[in-house]
Parts: sequence; C-alpha cells; structure tokens
Amino acid sequence: MKFNEQVTIENYIIKFIKDKLGFEYIKPEEFAKLRDLESEYIIKSQLLEAAKRINKVDDNVAKSVLREVNKIDSNKDFLDAIRNGINLKAPATGLFRDYKIVDFDTPENNQFVVTNQFYFEGDSENIRPDVMLFVNGLPLVDIEAKSPTASEGVSFENGIDQ
Repeated sequence: MKFNEQVTIENYIIKFIKDKLGFEYIKPEEFAKLRDLESEYIIKSQLLEAAKRINKVDDNVAKSVLREVNKIDSNKDFLDAIRNGINLKAPATGLFRDYKIVDFDTPENNQFVVTNQFYFEGDSENIRPDVMLFVNGLPLVDIEAKSPTASEGVSFENGIDQ
C-alpha cells in the first residue's frame, strides 16, 4: 500500500463527504472531461442543468444565466450571485427577476459533487487543490490535505497559503 497524502488523507476526506454529506464523487479523469479548457473552473453543464431545474426555465434562459455567471470577476459578486441569484429580464413577462444558481429553499434541487486533484490553469500559476467541493458546477470549497508524515517544514500554514 502506498503511504502518501492521497491514500492517508484525501481518500478519507472524500469518503466522509460522500457517506456523511451525500456528495457524488467524480474521479479526476472523468471530471476533467466535463470542461472544454483547463482554465475553466465552473462546470458549465452542471450549472446549466441546475439553472433549468431550480428556476423551471428552458435552455435559452439557463444559457443567459450561465453567461452572466461567467462574467463575474470578483469574490464579492460571486457570493452575491450565490445568495441572491442572477438578475435578468424574463422573456415571458419582460420584467426583471432573480434566477437562482443555488437553491437554499430546496437543497435536493442542487447537485453536490466532490473531486480531487482538480487541476486548472490560473492567471499567474497553475493550481491543483487536493479536494474540491462543487455545488451545481460552482467550486465552493477547496480542501488542502496535509499528511501527518510530512516533513517538519510542512504545516497547516502551508495548506492555508495554498
């Protein structure tokens, strides 16, 4: 048996998240197929389906929601969109309304996914979080695991910095 961070830590975290929190686990190689580019961190297909399911709208409206989410460029605006939705004009009425991207009222409308070693190309560096939690294709939690057998130079502060 290998004695590395993935075997000693990551697998236990993933098992807990699956078994106790009900997340679906998708292996990294399968998860990578859900994106067109390695610079994409939002899983478009999952967000598109969630927007349709939660808001009971067609593909065109869901695509408009996805397009607006992709335009978000700050953590504050991203958090606001998660909390309040995306404000768009409803095609049927011509009035503006908020389209939810996370359903807090009916949690079972959401898709909860956990994966590990989620690689993506950042602006200044490439990133590979140990464990990532997604809700409706949105990356919400990054878990950096540290092995108890790591050298003395590796500490929880290293995980925080990452």
